[in-house]
Amino acid sequence: MPSKKIKTLQSLKNNLKKTLPQKISEVIKSYENFAEQPAPADAKGFSAHHSACKSAVVHAETLLKLARWTEDEPLPPTERDEIDITSLLEEAHHQEEEDEEES
Repeated sequence: MPSKKIKTLQSLKNNLKKTLPQKISEVIKSYENFAEQPAPADAKGFSAHHSACKSAVVHAETLLKLARWTEDEPLPPTERDEIDITSLLEEAHHQEEEDEEES
């Protein structure tokens, strides 16, 4: 899919605000599908499996940080710092389940 040229920071934020929820949902679903597979028994395969899982979590975390950046009224730093990645992932997963029930 060709990307459109974005000329301002606000345009970038607006575009990300529209597209990030779906992307985050896809990353979480992909992570869950991969993480549910049994890890290989050999050390090299086991390590590769866990490295891939860690990469997916970092990817999701980065997308969630971008989503926070696009918020109209970002939380003050002290409140923002208290939100942990686990609760954000759970919230995104819950929202994904609600969206699937609506379709």
